[in-house]
Amino acid sequence: MPEDTIKQLEDEIERLRHLVYYDELTGLLNRRGFLHEAGAEFHLVSYGMSTVERRVGAQIPFAVVFCDLDDFKGINDTHGHAAGDRALKVAATTLQQSLRHGDVVARWGGEEFVVALVGAGAANAERIAEKLRKNIEQVQVVHDGTHIPLTGSFGVASYEHEESLEKVIERADRAMYASKSAGKNRVTTASEVQ
Repeated sequence: MPEDTIKQLEDEIERLRHLVYYDELTGLLNRRGFLHEAGAEFHLVSYGMSTVERRVGAQIPFAVVFCDLDDFKGINDTHGHAAGDRALKVAATTLQQSLRHGDVVARWGGEEFVVALVGAGAANAERIAEKLRKNIEQVQVVHDGTHIPLTGSFGVASYEHEESLEKVIERADRAMYASKSAGKNRVTTASEVQ
């Protein structure tokens, strides 16, 4: 096969991969992409330990942060869907720029975002989530000259030997709902709601 044909096929594969794994609006990974990327990290943390690491109890910390933008329907209803799209883009950029190299962030769906923190234990993950919350709260969303306030409710769950990444995400999601119930614009850990 000619070299230029191989290059074209490789480019097409990369284009299709991007369509499958990335959110068109925010440029972040989508749910499928997150489960693929963070799932590989989770597999290393949960199953990838050597016999020696298991014997000495070595464990790479791993946590998930789940974020839901507060009162997002109100943004769409009051300012229009273009303003909502702008808020999603600003939130995505803020989250991405606030994270460490190697963290995995995605738009989970709607106004929800999820982050996998490899190497972050419970206390560190809570600090990172609080930093994310403050950064979202401080960001300026401007649409058609109008400043739109933005906040998020966060839930944090650290890996506790769950059999799947989805189980850790579920715990972080429940913690996020507890943040919503407690008044929004706050961080709740899974240990607080169990």
